[in-house]
Amino acid sequence: MHRIPQAAVVAFVSVTLAACNSPAPLAPTSTVAASTSATPSPVTATAVAVAPTPLMTPTPQRSVGTATPVHVAYRGGIVFESGRDGNAEIYVMRPDGTGVLRLTTNPTEDQNPAWSPDCGRVAFHSNREGNNDIYVMNADGSGALRLTTSAATDQNAAWSPDGKKIAFWSSRDGNQEIYVMNADGSDQKRLTDHPMADQIPAWSPDGARIAFVSARDRNPEIYVMRSDGVDLVRLTENPARDFNPSWSPNGAKIAFWSDRDGNQEIYVMNADGSGATRLTDNPRRDANPAWSPDGKMIVFWSDRDGNQDIFVMRADGSDQAPLTRTAELDVAPDWCAAP
Repeated sequence: MHRIPQAAVVAFVSVTLAACNSPAPLAPTSTVAASTSATPSPVTATAVAVAPTPLMTPTPQRSVGTATPVHVAYRGGIVFESGRDGNAEIYVMRPDGTGVLRLTTNPTEDQNPAWSPDCGRVAFHSNREGNNDIYVMNADGSGALRLTTSAATDQNAAWSPDGKKIAFWSSRDGNQEIYVMNADGSDQKRLTDHPMADQIPAWSPDGARIAFVSARDRNPEIYVMRSDGVDLVRLTENPARDFNPSWSPNGAKIAFWSDRDGNQEIYVMNADGSGATRLTDNPRRDANPAWSPDGKMIVFWSDRDGNQDIFVMRADGSDQAPLTRTAELDVAPDWCAAP
């Protein structure tokens, strides 16, 4: 659901290392309680064989997108970020990879789209005003509205299941923390307070918990907390990087990417951190998983064919197939089916 460019991963680790040497951690707020008693034991990941027969034969979108946003009558599908028109813009396509439409157009960067639960709106971050802020627009690309106005970085928006709130991370208080606000941008509140970086929130389907990435234990791991910022639990524990948590629609599983086996691959684990299983296995990078609305499929990006494109597979890792084929990057997919 959320793209973390390689440069940003390096920056994240750099922030981590810098903070590791800082003797003066920030004073925690009363809303965060770091619980270690519920930390699960490290898990051993096992690879899942990938079936050679493709689930579908998508028609890749090979043509360049339209020059201006196309306002369409349908809602839902897969939104993603692409550089096919010269800079990062938001696009939407059908689940089989056809019907690609461009939703944003401006000379700056529009990134990391996230569907609202009803597929009626798309949140994203953009630097069109000079730095990354959170925006929301209608599903057809119209009515873009800026929600945050911080002079610092605000990005990686994630909707609550009822569509009333948006979680995101921000560096407005000196380091990267998880925040939440109403869907109209009001009542912005910080949920975490730690000298290490906290990033990439993902709301559980029942709205009770938020998973996120934190380097508070010296390397990026996946944590979960209650949606009010308390009862923090660490879900992964290994010396590699674990990124981009994505809840399954029933809340039982969390997909993520990790380089624990030497390069970036997609994994899935139980919601309590147990049973981590590797779904992809190739020498290139696979990242940013997002579930289909029925929980049967996972969409992600991969550069296994030489550049970053959107792929899809079954939730068990089988039947992997490309949805896009462009010379520029296609990343950060998110999937929605209108009710």
